[in-house]
Amino acid sequence: MKIKISPILQLKGRIVAPPSKSYSHRAFIAAALSKGVSLIRNPLVSGDVAVTINILKSLGVKILKETDDTYIVLHEENSFSPQAEELDCKNSGTTIRFMSAFSLIVKDGLTFKGEFLKRKRPILPFLEALKKLGAVYKLNGNKLSIMRKLTHCDKTNIVGNISSQFISALLMICPVLHCDNTCFINIKITEPIVSYPYIQMTKDVLTSFGIEISEKLNQDNTIHYIIRCAQNYRPQIYDIPGDFSSIAFLIAAAVLTKEDSELIIQNLDFKKPQGDKMLIKILKDMGAKIEINKNLGELKVYGNINKYPLKGININCKEIPDLFPILSIIGVFAKGKTKLYNAAHLRYKESDRIAILSRELKKLGVKVKEQKDELTIYHCKNLKGSKIYHHGDHRVAMSLIIACLFADSESQLSNAEIINDSYPNFFSHLKQVGAPIELNDC
Repeated sequence: MKIKISPILQLKGRIVAPPSKSYSHRAFIAAALSKGVSLIRNPLVSGDVAVTINILKSLGVKILKETDDTYIVLHEENSFSPQAEELDCKNSGTTIRFMSAFSLIVKDGLTFKGEFLKRKRPILPFLEALKKLGAVYKLNGNKLSIMRKLTHCDKTNIVGNISSQFISALLMICPVLHCDNTCFINIKITEPIVSYPYIQMTKDVLTSFGIEISEKLNQDNTIHYIIRCAQNYRPQIYDIPGDFSSIAFLIAAAVLTKEDSELIIQNLDFKKPQGDKMLIKILKDMGAKIEINKNLGELKVYGNINKYPLKGININCKEIPDLFPILSIIGVFAKGKTKLYNAAHLRYKESDRIAILSRELKKLGVKVKEQKDELTIYHCKNLKGSKIYHHGDHRVAMSLIIACLFADSESQLSNAEIINDSYPNFFSHLKQVGAPIELNDC
Protein backbone atom coordinates (compact mmCIF):
# COMPACT_ATOMS: atom_id res chain seq x y z
CA MET A 1 0.00 0.00 0.00
CA LYS A 2 1.29 3.45 -0.99
CA ILE A 3 0.27 6.73 0.57
CA LYS A 4 0.51 10.37 -0.45
CA ILE A 5 0.98 12.92 2.33
CA SER A 6 0.04 16.55 1.74
CA PRO A 7 0.93 19.50 4.01
CA ILE A 8 -1.56 20.61 6.68
CA LEU A 9 -2.14 23.75 8.74
CA GLN A 10 -4.42 22.53 11.52
CA LEU A 11 -6.00 19.45 13.09
CA LYS A 12 -9.24 19.29 15.07
CA GLY A 13 -11.29 16.47 16.47
CA ARG A 14 -11.68 13.71 19.02
CA ILE A 15 -10.26 10.20 18.90
CA VAL A 16 -10.29 7.12 21.11
CA ALA A 17 -6.77 5.91 21.91
CA PRO A 18 -6.06 2.49 20.37
CA PRO A 19 -5.38 -0.47 22.68
CA SER A 20 -1.87 -1.04 23.98
CA LYS A 21 0.17 -3.50 21.94
CA SER A 22 2.45 -4.29 24.90
CA TYR A 23 -0.41 -5.00 27.30
CA SER A 24 -2.24 -7.07 24.67
CA HIS A 25 0.73 -9.42 24.13
CA ARG A 26 1.11 -9.96 27.86
CA ALA A 27 -2.57 -10.38 28.63
CA PHE A 28 -3.15 -13.04 25.96
CA ILE A 29 -0.10 -15.01 27.12
CA ALA A 30 -1.11 -14.74 30.79
CA ALA A 31 -4.64 -15.88 29.94
CA ALA A 32 -3.22 -18.81 27.96
CA LEU A 33 -1.19 -19.83 31.01
CA SER A 34 -4.34 -19.79 33.17
CA LYS A 35 -6.44 -22.92 33.47
CA GLY A 36 -9.98 -21.82 32.74
CA VAL A 37 -11.74 -18.97 30.97
CA SER A 38 -10.39 -15.43 30.78
CA LEU A 39 -11.93 -12.42 29.06
CA ILE A 40 -9.63 -9.87 27.41
CA ARG A 41 -11.47 -6.62 26.74
CA ASN A 42 -10.40 -4.00 24.21
CA PRO A 43 -7.22 -5.77 23.02
CA LEU A 44 -5.16 -5.09 19.93
CA VAL A 45 -5.50 -8.20 17.74
CA SER A 46 -3.64 -7.21 14.57
CA GLY A 47 -0.01 -7.00 13.54
CA ASP A 48 2.50 -8.33 16.06
CA VAL A 49 -0.20 -9.32 18.55
CA ALA A 50 -1.92 -11.41 15.86
CA VAL A 51 1.36 -13.32 15.49
CA THR A 52 1.30 -14.15 19.22
CA ILE A 53 -2.39 -15.08 19.11
CA ASN A 54 -1.92 -17.44 16.15
CA ILE A 55 0.96 -19.26 17.88
CA LEU A 56 -1.09 -19.66 21.06
CA LYS A 57 -3.94 -21.09 19.00
CA SER A 58 -1.57 -23.58 17.37
CA LEU A 59 -0.60 -24.74 20.88
CA GLY A 60 -4.20 -25.62 21.69
CA VAL A 61 -5.36 -22.38 23.31
CA LYS A 62 -8.87 -21.37 22.28
CA ILE A 63 -9.12 -17.65 21.52
CA LEU A 64 -12.60 -16.65 20.40
CA LYS A 65 -14.14 -13.30 19.57
CA GLU A 66 -17.18 -12.78 21.79
CA THR A 67 -18.03 -9.19 20.83
CA ASP A 68 -16.31 -6.47 18.82
CA ASP A 69 -14.02 -5.65 21.72
CA THR A 70 -14.03 -8.80 23.91
CA TYR A 71 -12.12 -12.06 23.41
CA ILE A 72 -12.49 -15.34 25.28
CA VAL A 73 -9.26 -17.18 26.09
CA LEU A 74 -9.69 -20.78 27.19
CA HIS A 75 -7.11 -23.42 28.02
CA GLU A 76 -8.32 -26.40 30.04
CA GLU A 77 -5.65 -29.00 29.30
CA ASN A 78 -2.71 -29.78 31.58
CA SER A 79 -0.27 -29.29 28.71
CA PHE A 80 0.07 -27.52 25.38
CA SER A 81 -0.15 -29.21 21.99
CA PRO A 82 3.24 -30.33 20.63
CA GLN A 83 4.29 -28.58 17.43
CA ALA A 84 6.37 -30.21 14.72
CA GLU A 85 6.14 -27.28 12.30
CA GLU A 86 8.17 -24.10 12.41
CA LEU A 87 6.28 -21.17 13.92
CA ASP A 88 6.65 -17.86 12.08
CA CYS A 89 7.25 -14.98 14.47
CA LYS A 90 7.74 -12.51 11.58
CA ASN A 91 9.58 -9.43 12.95
CA SER A 92 7.89 -9.40 16.35
CA GLY A 93 10.54 -9.23 19.06
CA THR A 94 7.94 -9.62 21.78
CA THR A 95 6.50 -12.77 20.18
CA ILE A 96 9.75 -14.64 19.61
CA ARG A 97 11.26 -13.75 22.98
CA PHE A 98 8.12 -14.50 25.00
CA MET A 99 7.34 -17.68 23.05
CA SER A 100 10.96 -18.86 23.32
CA ALA A 101 10.40 -18.89 27.07
CA PHE A 102 7.06 -20.60 26.47
CA SER A 103 8.98 -23.42 24.73
CA LEU A 104 10.09 -24.65 28.15
CA ILE A 105 6.57 -25.86 28.99
CA VAL A 106 5.69 -27.44 25.61
CA LYS A 107 6.55 -31.10 25.11
CA ASP A 108 9.54 -31.42 22.74
CA GLY A 109 9.84 -27.63 22.63
CA LEU A 110 9.20 -25.26 19.74
CA THR A 111 10.93 -24.20 16.53
CA PHE A 112 10.73 -20.66 15.19
CA LYS A 113 11.44 -18.84 11.97
CA GLY A 114 10.81 -15.31 10.75
CA GLU A 115 12.09 -11.90 9.78
CA PHE A 116 13.36 -11.32 13.32
CA LEU A 117 15.95 -14.06 12.86
CA LYS A 118 16.80 -13.01 9.31
CA ARG A 119 17.68 -9.55 10.62
CA LYS A 120 19.79 -11.12 13.36
CA ARG A 121 18.11 -9.09 16.07
CA PRO A 122 19.46 -9.80 19.59
CA ILE A 123 18.37 -13.00 21.31
CA LEU A 124 21.52 -14.95 22.25
CA PRO A 125 21.87 -13.56 25.81
CA PHE A 126 18.29 -14.60 26.46
CA LEU A 127 18.84 -18.12 25.09
CA GLU A 128 21.89 -18.54 27.32
CA ALA A 129 19.74 -17.54 30.29
CA LEU A 130 17.15 -20.19 29.36
CA LYS A 131 19.91 -22.82 29.54
CA LYS A 132 20.15 -22.14 33.28
CA LEU A 133 16.52 -23.27 33.52
CA GLY A 134 17.21 -26.58 31.78
CA ALA A 135 16.73 -25.55 28.15
CA VAL A 136 18.79 -26.47 25.13
CA TYR A 137 18.63 -24.55 21.89
CA LYS A 138 19.88 -24.66 18.34
CA LEU A 139 20.14 -21.46 16.34
CA ASN A 140 20.91 -22.30 12.74
CA GLY A 141 20.70 -19.36 10.37
CA ASN A 142 17.05 -18.34 10.23
CA LYS A 143 15.73 -21.18 12.41
CA LEU A 144 15.64 -21.44 16.20
CA SER A 145 14.71 -24.58 18.15
CA ILE A 146 14.30 -24.65 21.94
CA MET A 147 13.24 -27.34 24.38
CA ARG A 148 13.63 -28.05 28.08
CA LYS A 149 15.64 -31.22 28.74
CA LEU A 150 16.36 -30.79 32.46
CA THR A 151 14.15 -29.74 35.35
CA HIS A 152 17.13 -28.39 37.27
CA CYS A 153 17.12 -24.61 37.76
CA ASP A 154 20.32 -22.67 38.45
CA LYS A 155 20.71 -19.02 39.33
CA THR A 156 20.19 -17.09 36.13
CA ASN A 157 22.11 -13.98 35.08
CA ILE A 158 21.04 -11.84 32.15
CA VAL A 159 22.00 -8.41 30.84
CA GLY A 160 19.50 -5.60 31.16
CA ASN A 161 20.92 -3.13 28.65
CA ILE A 162 19.79 -4.77 25.39
CA SER A 163 16.08 -5.52 25.69
CA SER A 164 13.65 -5.49 28.60
CA GLN A 165 11.77 -8.27 26.78
CA PHE A 166 14.45 -10.73 27.94
CA ILE A 167 13.46 -10.03 31.52
CA SER A 168 9.70 -9.83 30.90
CA ALA A 169 9.72 -13.22 29.17
CA LEU A 170 11.51 -14.82 32.12
CA LEU A 171 9.12 -13.22 34.60
CA MET A 172 6.13 -14.65 32.76
CA ILE A 173 7.35 -18.24 32.42
CA CYS A 174 9.42 -18.86 35.57
CA PRO A 175 6.42 -18.91 37.94
CA VAL A 176 4.98 -22.02 36.21
CA LEU A 177 8.23 -24.00 35.99
CA HIS A 178 8.88 -27.03 38.18
CA CYS A 179 12.47 -27.31 39.42
CA ASP A 180 13.78 -30.48 41.08
CA ASN A 181 16.46 -28.71 43.08
CA THR A 182 14.69 -25.60 44.37
CA CYS A 183 11.34 -24.00 45.14
CA PHE A 184 12.55 -20.57 44.01
CA ILE A 185 14.22 -19.25 40.86
CA ASN A 186 16.78 -16.48 41.26
CA ILE A 187 17.32 -14.07 38.37
CA LYS A 188 19.98 -11.38 38.46
CA ILE A 189 20.01 -8.53 35.95
CA THR A 190 23.71 -7.84 35.58
CA GLU A 191 23.70 -4.55 33.66
CA PRO A 192 21.67 -1.39 34.35
CA ILE A 193 18.18 -1.99 33.02
CA VAL A 194 16.75 -0.16 29.99
CA SER A 195 13.03 0.29 29.23
CA TYR A 196 12.10 -0.52 32.83
CA PRO A 197 8.46 0.68 32.40
CA TYR A 198 7.88 -2.32 30.13
CA ILE A 199 8.90 -4.62 32.97
CA GLN A 200 6.49 -2.72 35.20
CA MET A 201 3.76 -3.49 32.64
CA THR A 202 4.66 -7.17 32.84
CA LYS A 203 4.49 -7.14 36.64
CA ASP A 204 1.16 -5.30 36.46
CA VAL A 205 -0.32 -8.06 34.29
CA LEU A 206 1.22 -10.82 36.42
CA THR A 207 -0.27 -9.37 39.60
CA SER A 208 -3.71 -9.24 38.00
CA PHE A 209 -3.42 -12.94 37.07
CA GLY A 210 -2.37 -13.96 40.60
CA ILE A 211 1.40 -14.32 40.15
CA GLU A 212 3.80 -13.20 42.89
CA ILE A 213 7.34 -12.02 42.20
CA SER A 214 9.88 -10.47 44.54
CA GLU A 215 11.92 -7.65 43.00
CA LYS A 216 14.88 -5.79 44.45
CA LEU A 217 15.87 -2.77 42.37
CA ASN A 218 19.43 -1.74 43.23
CA GLN A 219 20.88 1.76 43.19
CA ASP A 220 22.96 0.96 40.11
CA ASN A 221 19.76 -0.04 38.21
CA THR A 222 20.53 -3.74 38.33
CA ILE A 223 17.74 -5.97 39.64
CA HIS A 224 17.42 -9.21 41.60
CA TYR A 225 14.26 -11.30 41.24
CA ILE A 226 13.13 -14.22 43.40
CA ILE A 227 10.28 -16.20 41.85
CA ARG A 228 8.43 -19.02 43.56
CA CYS A 229 8.08 -22.06 41.29
CA ALA A 230 4.90 -23.96 40.39
CA GLN A 231 2.51 -21.02 40.79
CA ASN A 232 -0.87 -21.00 39.09
CA TYR A 233 -2.12 -18.22 36.85
CA ARG A 234 -5.73 -17.33 37.71
CA PRO A 235 -8.24 -16.63 34.89
CA GLN A 236 -9.27 -12.99 34.76
CA ILE A 237 -11.43 -10.37 33.10
CA TYR A 238 -8.72 -8.02 31.90
CA ASP A 239 -9.14 -4.58 30.33
CA ILE A 240 -6.41 -3.41 27.96
CA PRO A 241 -5.65 0.30 28.43
CA GLY A 242 -5.27 2.83 25.64
CA ASP A 243 -1.78 3.06 24.21
CA PHE A 244 0.36 6.11 24.95
CA SER A 245 2.98 4.81 22.51
CA SER A 246 0.52 5.04 19.62
CA ILE A 247 -1.18 8.32 20.46
CA ALA A 248 2.25 9.98 20.64
CA PHE A 249 2.08 10.44 16.87
CA LEU A 250 -1.29 12.22 16.93
CA ILE A 251 -0.20 14.37 19.87
CA ALA A 252 2.90 15.44 17.97
CA ALA A 253 0.89 16.20 14.84
CA ALA A 254 -1.43 18.53 16.76
CA VAL A 255 1.40 20.30 18.58
CA LEU A 256 3.30 20.96 15.34
CA THR A 257 0.45 22.59 13.39
CA LYS A 258 0.89 26.20 12.28
CA GLU A 259 -2.70 27.28 12.98
CA ASP A 260 -4.97 26.86 16.00
CA SER A 261 -5.69 23.17 16.56
CA GLU A 262 -7.46 21.20 19.28
CA LEU A 263 -7.26 17.44 19.64
CA ILE A 264 -9.03 15.46 22.38
CA ILE A 265 -7.82 11.91 23.06
CA GLN A 266 -9.95 9.54 25.15
CA ASN A 267 -9.54 6.05 26.68
CA LEU A 268 -6.38 6.72 28.66
CA ASP A 269 -5.41 5.26 32.03
CA PHE A 270 -2.88 7.53 33.68
CA LYS A 271 -2.32 5.10 36.56
CA LYS A 272 -0.95 2.26 34.43
CA PRO A 273 2.87 2.07 34.22
CA GLN A 274 3.23 3.06 30.57
CA GLY A 275 6.54 4.83 30.20
CA ASP A 276 5.49 6.61 27.02
CA LYS A 277 3.09 8.89 28.86
CA MET A 278 6.36 10.71 29.58
CA LEU A 279 5.83 12.38 26.18
CA ILE A 280 3.30 14.72 27.79
CA LYS A 281 5.86 16.06 30.29
CA ILE A 282 8.56 16.27 27.61
CA LEU A 283 6.33 18.32 25.31
CA LYS A 284 5.26 20.60 28.14
CA ASP A 285 8.91 21.16 29.04
CA MET A 286 9.51 22.09 25.41
CA GLY A 287 6.64 24.62 25.45
CA ALA A 288 3.55 22.76 24.25
CA LYS A 289 0.10 23.32 25.74
CA ILE A 290 -1.53 20.08 26.86
CA GLU A 291 -4.26 19.55 29.46
CA ILE A 292 -4.81 16.30 31.37
CA ASN A 293 -8.11 15.11 32.83
CA LYS A 294 -7.29 11.95 34.78
CA ASN A 295 -10.86 11.45 35.96
CA LEU A 296 -12.17 11.31 32.39
CA GLY A 297 -9.07 9.60 31.03
CA GLU A 298 -8.59 12.39 28.49
CA LEU A 299 -5.93 14.59 27.01
CA LYS A 300 -6.59 17.91 25.30
CA VAL A 301 -3.77 18.98 22.98
CA TYR A 302 -3.60 22.54 21.66
CA GLY A 303 -1.73 23.29 18.47
CA ASN A 304 -0.20 26.38 16.89
CA ILE A 305 3.57 26.26 16.95
CA ASN A 306 3.72 30.04 16.48
CA LYS A 307 1.58 30.61 19.57
CA TYR A 308 3.17 27.77 21.58
CA PRO A 309 6.73 27.55 20.18
CA LEU A 310 8.91 24.60 21.12
CA LYS A 311 12.46 24.84 22.40
CA GLY A 312 15.05 22.11 21.98
CA ILE A 313 16.06 20.15 25.09
CA ASN A 314 18.12 17.09 26.03
CA ILE A 315 15.98 13.96 26.39
CA ASN A 316 17.06 10.72 28.09
CA CYS A 317 15.68 7.85 25.97
CA LYS A 318 16.79 5.02 28.24
CA GLU A 319 13.24 4.23 29.40
CA ILE A 320 11.28 5.36 26.32
CA PRO A 321 12.65 3.59 23.21
CA ASP A 322 9.34 3.70 21.36
CA LEU A 323 9.19 7.50 21.66
CA PHE A 324 12.58 7.98 20.02
CA PRO A 325 11.29 8.17 16.41
CA ILE A 326 8.58 10.75 17.08
CA LEU A 327 10.86 12.74 19.41
CA SER A 328 13.30 12.94 16.50
CA ILE A 329 10.56 14.56 14.43
CA ILE A 330 9.49 16.95 17.19
CA GLY A 331 13.13 18.04 17.50
CA VAL A 332 13.07 19.25 13.89
CA PHE A 333 10.55 21.95 14.80
CA ALA A 334 12.06 22.98 18.16
CA LYS A 335 14.23 26.09 18.29
CA GLY A 336 17.92 25.38 18.80
CA LYS A 337 18.80 21.72 19.04
CA THR A 338 17.30 18.60 20.60
CA LYS A 339 19.56 15.83 21.84
CA LEU A 340 18.22 12.31 22.29
CA TYR A 341 20.73 10.38 24.40
CA ASN A 342 21.13 7.03 26.20
CA ALA A 343 19.73 5.47 23.05
CA ALA A 344 22.21 2.74 22.08
CA HIS A 345 19.54 0.04 22.60
CA LEU A 346 17.51 1.71 19.81
CA ARG A 347 19.89 0.13 17.32
CA TYR A 348 18.41 -3.30 18.19
CA LYS A 349 14.72 -2.57 17.67
CA GLU A 350 12.71 -3.39 14.53
CA SER A 351 15.40 -1.36 12.78
CA ASP A 352 18.48 0.62 13.73
CA ARG A 353 16.34 3.60 14.66
CA ILE A 354 19.23 5.98 15.22
CA ALA A 355 20.79 5.37 11.80
CA ILE A 356 17.51 5.32 9.89
CA LEU A 357 16.07 8.47 11.44
CA SER A 358 19.39 10.21 10.79
CA ARG A 359 19.33 9.17 7.13
CA GLU A 360 15.67 9.97 6.48
CA LEU A 361 15.74 13.34 8.24
CA LYS A 362 18.71 14.40 6.12
CA LYS A 363 16.63 13.62 3.01
CA LEU A 364 13.98 16.01 4.33
CA GLY A 365 16.63 18.74 4.65
CA VAL A 366 17.29 18.45 8.39
CA LYS A 367 20.73 18.78 9.94
CA VAL A 368 21.45 15.95 12.38
CA LYS A 369 24.46 14.59 14.21
CA GLU A 370 24.55 10.85 14.81
CA GLN A 371 26.66 9.22 17.51
CA LYS A 372 26.79 5.70 18.93
CA ASP A 373 24.14 6.25 21.59
CA GLU A 374 22.55 9.56 20.67
CA LEU A 375 21.08 11.70 17.92
CA THR A 376 21.14 15.48 17.86
CA ILE A 377 18.52 17.21 15.71
CA TYR A 378 18.83 20.87 14.72
CA HIS A 379 15.88 23.18 14.08
CA CYS A 380 14.80 23.22 10.44
CA LYS A 381 12.62 25.99 9.03
CA ASN A 382 11.64 24.26 5.80
CA LEU A 383 11.18 20.53 5.33
CA LYS A 384 11.37 19.21 1.80
CA GLY A 385 8.74 16.79 0.55
CA SER A 386 10.34 13.43 -0.14
CA LYS A 387 9.90 9.75 -0.86
CA ILE A 388 10.43 8.26 2.58
CA TYR A 389 11.43 4.75 3.65
CA HIS A 390 10.57 3.09 6.95
CA HIS A 391 12.91 0.08 6.60
CA GLY A 392 10.30 -2.29 8.03
CA ASP A 393 9.78 -0.30 11.24
CA HIS A 394 6.21 0.74 12.02
CA ARG A 395 7.16 3.52 14.43
CA VAL A 396 9.67 5.00 12.00
CA ALA A 397 6.95 4.94 9.32
CA MET A 398 4.40 6.79 11.48
CA SER A 399 6.98 9.33 12.64
CA LEU A 400 8.07 10.19 9.11
CA ILE A 401 4.46 10.54 8.01
CA ILE A 402 3.93 13.10 10.78
CA ALA A 403 7.04 14.99 9.64
CA CYS A 404 5.81 15.06 6.05
CA LEU A 405 2.52 16.67 7.11
CA PHE A 406 4.61 19.79 7.61
CA ALA A 407 6.87 19.58 4.54
CA ASP A 408 6.76 22.17 1.73
CA SER A 409 5.33 19.72 -0.80
CA GLU A 410 3.76 16.30 -1.22
CA SER A 411 5.57 13.21 0.11
CA GLN A 412 5.16 9.48 -0.53
CA LEU A 413 5.64 6.29 1.46
CA SER A 414 5.35 2.68 0.25
CA ASN A 415 4.50 -0.52 2.15
CA ALA A 416 2.42 1.50 4.58
CA GLU A 417 0.66 -1.65 5.83
CA ILE A 418 3.61 -2.09 8.24
CA ILE A 419 1.73 0.37 10.49
CA ASN A 420 -0.82 -2.35 11.29
CA ASP A 421 1.85 -3.89 13.55
CA SER A 422 0.80 -1.52 16.32
CA TYR A 423 -1.77 1.06 15.18
CA PRO A 424 -4.24 -0.25 12.56
CA ASN A 425 -6.43 2.87 12.88
CA PHE A 426 -3.56 5.30 12.35
CA PHE A 427 -4.68 6.51 8.91
CA SER A 428 -8.38 6.65 9.76
CA HIS A 429 -7.59 8.65 12.90
CA LEU A 430 -5.41 11.08 10.96
CA LYS A 431 -8.12 11.60 8.35
CA GLN A 432 -10.73 11.91 11.10
CA VAL A 433 -8.96 14.97 12.52
CA GLY A 434 -8.29 16.57 9.14
CA ALA A 435 -5.00 15.23 7.74
CA PRO A 436 -4.98 14.91 3.91
CA ILE A 437 -3.76 11.31 3.55
CA GLU A 438 -4.42 9.45 0.29
CA LEU A 439 -4.19 5.66 0.32
CA ASN A 440 -3.50 3.59 -2.76
CA ASP A 441 -3.56 -0.21 -2.64
CA CYS A 442 -1.49 -0.53 -5.79
